[in-house]
Amino acid sequence: MEQISAFFRSNQFSNGLRLTWAIVFPIFIGLLTDTIAIATAVGIGALTVGLSDSPGSWNEKAKGLIGGSALNSVCAFGMAFTINWPIVGLIYLGIVSFIGALLSIFGNRSNMIGNSVLISVSLGLGFGLSTQILLPLFLGMFGGGLWYSLNSLLLWQIRPYATIEKLLGENYELMAEYIRTKAKLFSDPSSKFSEKRLFQLQTQIEHKQEEIRNLLLTQRSALQGATPHGRSLILLMRFSIDLFEKASATHIQYSTLHEQFKDTLLPFNLEKLFYQLGVNISILAKSIQKRKAVEQLPSIDQSFEDINLLFETLRDQNDRKIPISWFAEVKNILRNFKRIDRITLEIAEFTDWKNMTDRSHTDGLRLPNFLTKPEQGNLSDNLTLSSGHFRHAIKISIAMMLGYISALFLDLERGYWIWLSISVIMKPSFAITKQRMIARIVGTSIGIVIASVVMWFTANPFAYLIVLIPLGVGTFGTLAKDYRLGMTLLTPFILLLIAISTPTNFEIALARIIDTALGGIIAYIISFAILPEFEKNKINARIIESIRANSNYFREVAIGFTGLKSLNQNTYKLARKRAQLANANLAMSFQTMLNDPKSNQVPSTDLYEFIATIRMIFSHTATLSANVERLSKKYQYSELELFINSICNTLEHLALYVQNKSEIIEDEDINRFLTTIDNETERLEKIREKELTLGIKKSENIKKLSDIVIINNQFRRIGENVNCLKQYTYNLQRI
Repeated sequence: MEQISAFFRSNQFSNGLRLTWAIVFPIFIGLLTDTIAIATAVGIGALTVGLSDSPGSWNEKAKGLIGGSALNSVCAFGMAFTINWPIVGLIYLGIVSFIGALLSIFGNRSNMIGNSVLISVSLGLGFGLSTQILLPLFLGMFGGGLWYSLNSLLLWQIRPYATIEKLLGENYELMAEYIRTKAKLFSDPSSKFSEKRLFQLQTQIEHKQEEIRNLLLTQRSALQGATPHGRSLILLMRFSIDLFEKASATHIQYSTLHEQFKDTLLPFNLEKLFYQLGVNISILAKSIQKRKAVEQLPSIDQSFEDINLLFETLRDQNDRKIPISWFAEVKNILRNFKRIDRITLEIAEFTDWKNMTDRSHTDGLRLPNFLTKPEQGNLSDNLTLSSGHFRHAIKISIAMMLGYISALFLDLERGYWIWLSISVIMKPSFAITKQRMIARIVGTSIGIVIASVVMWFTANPFAYLIVLIPLGVGTFGTLAKDYRLGMTLLTPFILLLIAISTPTNFEIALARIIDTALGGIIAYIISFAILPEFEKNKINARIIESIRANSNYFREVAIGFTGLKSLNQNTYKLARKRAQLANANLAMSFQTMLNDPKSNQVPSTDLYEFIATIRMIFSHTATLSANVERLSKKYQYSELELFINSICNTLEHLALYVQNKSEIIEDEDINRFLTTIDNETERLEKIREKELTLGIKKSENIKKLSDIVIINNQFRRIGENVNCLKQYTYNLQRI
């Protein structure tokens, strides 16, 4: 039930509702006025342009939507006209497909417009009709694109931040699930399901935050803090990133903690408290999506008091066998919980715009520096086989032409369904093409059954129109998130859309399964046999990017404990962003690679361990960053400069080794540079144990020991993980 509720609050639902309205309304008017052929063309125009719509500034959206409307209509008209001459139609389809795919050079928006062009030439306006009939259909399709553009731009003008609010809410909901999932590790540290889910959630959160950051920082009014609403959203974004860093910082040796406290209620109480923090963040998520101010979050002060009482009781037991250092570790966990709670309460204030009157939304940060520039190339540099865009354009052009020839050879009445399948299935990556082929065939088969049942019950076009509404909302609301479900709903949507103006029966619907399967097979074979693009070829670049980004993040944070330099908020947060994004890209690449043929994969176990280890380095660095401003003023160790240099030099060596620019080096004890902190930790442990023996419960050494333990443990674990990372890197490169 909660998932259904979350869907109705999501950005996907809003997009699905808008696109369905833009398609269905013109067809409803067409049925009333007996102009259904034109109305269907209008609906198809809205559909194809709607599929290319993506968030951005008003100017970017307007150029993309209006340009896409014209391009889709012209290309569809050309296909419908040239198909009268099969050879000319074949050449035309190949050229248009090549150009449409090559548009990906110029960024994500152009890529989506290129995809909509491929769908437009596949759906067409009425293949083989005379020019006199095609011209009104062409105008109708162009008008449909403009009609959708008007809807999208008007909504943007009324609520320019609507998309960002939805995405922010989704981001907070993902963080809530991340915390609730991580909480389970306190009582069940060996849960493989929790570990796998955390791996997925980290990647989703990091990409979602990057998407929000780029959307929000391209809005001039938000960036300038011109309105309380804009300032509120900037702060909600900024604090969500800080909150996720604090959640990542709650990373310890769960199995050891569980073993130490297995005969107590402490692990279960830690799980309960962390879970409550996740629940409060979930409340924030719902409020942000509903544009509703949070009046008051449920207090968890009593839970803090209960767990502190249990903690002190266990610590002060005369027959205690648990090392005092582990109590210092738990104390730091509780402090971090308190920080998360404090940040959550502060975020709740940002949901009320009235609180933004005198609030700075930058706090000295140079926000434009955090905007990731879109990857855009130029045409001349990409007209070569070394360009992935060029290779994909060649492959999809060949596949579309082969689909066209197959339809002619098999004398298929509606062979365009083969091209349509190819256009939506085939992607630059073989793994994604394979996933989409399976999802498309399965989804289409189930979808055709749904459409056939509807057509069996009735042939009334108004009934079809009613069914189109939930199908459309479901299709466009799930297509990006769950491709198989989206395809399952899209198939009956298109079939019923066509059936309103063109007689359709069960036999024709059944033939679509064969067409879809044929299109999927062609896409699969071409993707595998011609200039294949396997994820394995990108892994090394992702590994290098991740190693260097995490090294830079570690240096920016750790240098504060040397006394040589204080933490710079701009450079530190920029380094954190780059490390998060690099880790997310590597994890995404790993997931994609698992769908490639086994012969074209790197060993998944070693790569998974590499990613898990680099994430642990990030988590321990995040723990240091959560405490650096508080502790670096009191505790400074000049010897840490040697440790930091050793860590960063080792990581740089690994990056060079992956590039084949360095040889294997012998293991060294990086943690040998932590002698001073080790000795101080040991000294304070002995002092504190003696104090407890004498019944001294309150002492200035309590806080000092807790502080030193957190510094020592994080640096030590980073050193241990870097050594592990070295071995995983060597293993991967030996293959």
